[in-house]
Amino acid sequence: MNDDADYLWDRSGDDPELARLERALAGFAHDAPLREPWRRRRRGLVVSALVVAAAAAVVLALALGRDRPRAELARGPDAAPAGALACAGGDGFPFQVRGGLARCDGGAAPDGARGVLRVGAWLETEPGATADLQVADIGAIRLRAASRLRLVASGPDQHRLELARGRLSAQVTAPPRLFVIDTPVGAAVDLGCAYDLSVDDAGRTHLRVTAGAVSLEGRGHAAWVPWGYEVDAEPGRGPGTPRRSDAPERLRAAVLAFDAAAGEGAAAGAALSVILDDAGAADAPLLWNLLPRTAGGDRAAVFARLDELTLRPEWVLDEAVLAAEPVALERWRQSLEGERNVGAWDAP
Repeated sequence: MNDDADYLWDRSGDDPELARLERALAGFAHDAPLREPWRRRRRGLVVSALVVAAAAAVVLALALGRDRPRAELARGPDAAPAGALACAGGDGFPFQVRGGLARCDGGAAPDGARGVLRVGAWLETEPGATADLQVADIGAIRLRAASRLRLVASGPDQHRLELARGRLSAQVTAPPRLFVIDTPVGAAVDLGCAYDLSVDDAGRTHLRVTAGAVSLEGRGHAAWVPWGYEVDAEPGRGPGTPRRSDAPERLRAAVLAFDAAAGEGAAAGAALSVILDDAGAADAPLLWNLLPRTAGGDRAAVFARLDELTLRPEWVLDEAVLAAEPVALERWRQSLEGERNVGAWDAP
């Protein structure tokens, strides 16, 4: 083929190999009129632009689909239309409403609606309605009827909510103190558990633990509430003394009377006497919680009864307990927790 000839344009020159390829591909030849080279180049630019635009549209559609709220992606066939949902976008805790109407951040969320409770937003259920929330990747909450719940914060260090009124059930599997629910009188700090939490119109809080343990903290008190136990917290007083959920009525009444007297005076002394008389091995957490709530002879009596019913670690010294030293009390609590796990508290 001549170096100055362009066989591909005018077939000048002689190249046997190209001629053979032409004969083999003759059946696929295009018979439309040949356009000027500038027209071909222009068409190529247009086609290229269309291809780039189409690719950009696909990428944009995929990005929008990826960023769509998890609750919207999880919508079932019976859910309300997306435009009718409150809290339908953003990051937070996905939820679904059941049995009635709820409101999220002031907007209506009807029966079957799904949404996302964002940080700072309130979720309120009307009478007869409940809402199921997914708590990040650590657990779930069922918000009961006529309740009001706010997501305060959510991150790798802590997930925190606020129950202003109503009732919820929480089930969480997470490291201790990662999950917290505030109430008007204290904070329920999860230690890896399941529990029911309620707040009445006056702000009184009730906590009942069904698995694991919770620390209910407020106004200078921290109540250790293991499974099978419950506790009340009053405005202006903070968490009371935990007692068994199945405690006999006499023991239950004595614990409430002790708390009502704030652990002081003749009424508190009489209530403490009943507690010490009626407490058995299963009431070890009750007695442990009384140690920092008593002083002097009362603390010594509580110590003696708890020491009689449980196996105190030898490194937990008498004088440290009587001084209510936090390290000594925590070590004894950990020992009690171990005894509970092997069934040492089963005896009445």
